Amino acid sequence: MTSTRRLLGAVSAFALVAAASSPAMAAGTGAGEIIQNTVTVDYTVGGVAQTQISDSDEFTVDRKINVTVAAVGGSPAVSANQDQVVREFTVTNTSNDTVGFALSAIQGAAPDFSLDNIIIFDDLDGDGQYDAGEEITFIDSLAPDATKNVFVVMDVDAAAANGETADIFLVANAHEAGTGSIGAEIVATAGANTDGIDTVLADAAGAAPGDEQYEGDHSAAHTLTVNAANLSVVKSSRVVWDPVNEFTNPKNIPGARVEYCIVVTNAAGSATATDVDVSDTLPAETTFFPDAYPSGGTDFDVQVDGSDTCTGGTGVDGYTTASTAVQELLSDIAGGVSRSLYFQVTID
Repeated sequence: MTSTRRLLGAVSAFALVAAASSPAMAAGTGAGEIIQNTVTVDYTVGGVAQTQISDSDEFTVDRKINVTVAAVGGSPAVSANQDQVVREFTVTNTSNDTVGFALSAIQGAAPDFSLDNIIIFDDLDGDGQYDAGEEITFIDSLAPDATKNVFVVMDVDAAAANGETADIFLVANAHEAGTGSIGAEIVATAGANTDGIDTVLADAAGAAPGDEQYEGDHSAAHTLTVNAANLSVVKSSRVVWDPVNEFTNPKNIPGARVEYCIVVTNAAGSATATDVDVSDTLPAETTFFPDAYPSGGTDFDVQVDGSDTCTGGTGVDGYTTASTAVQELLSDIAGGVSRSLYFQVTID
């Protein structure tokens, strides 16, 4: 409320004196505070000092609602089918009043792959991982200028391919503060300024689709990029010996030996594939031939020559009669690299 006094007559001098206010925080002077100042006027008439006149004015500071959500710690690459991927955000109350915030985590529109089992949580034990019981959907009360760390955990789709991306957004929407709960969503005061505490929404536009300015909410995003292996496998066979022709133009007759070649390739630019386990069940009409590749004490090791042909190396060693299957663990396969292994069988 403002009061104005008009002074009649000659005014020889006057002074304007403002009352001191409390130091302002980043969020500004608190909502509901009363700002008052007083004007005093001294003057004389005919050289005689007259009674000082004064007037005061005061108004109530309105509520400015603002919030900033930020992504924290970067966003390292993820793998296809990776579970429990955690990303961190901060929610900062830049309002001039204590506010609660409803929280939501949403996936961006038209992602390359889906994010599943999305949960917002408060890392109560500080281990950086999600534990049952840490789930939250709101911050009940956050003082002006205070910041809260909030975490989102999710699973990456098994079908995600190398280089594909998906965004995860955290949205904080201002509500009336509470204890253990939050109140109604905060809305702007309509119409002209009143003598009471009015509310102004002052938030900036956020990262999430549709998050416009002056709506009482804000959002930020982490972009998840898949760094995946892209493996392919090619299997071929050739007859190498038969009991009639031996090594000269052998044919696939009973008693002949057939060599199988398995080549596993990781596409260029892909992540390194580790723990590559190759398993090949033998046809029922064949028997594993264990003595195909004697090599002075390193018999039947896996062939790793980085090429697409099974030459110059030795055979597999992961075979047992009981299993009737060949199984080998290949060394790591980087992007653009092939690993091959081979073995022989006898046609029964």
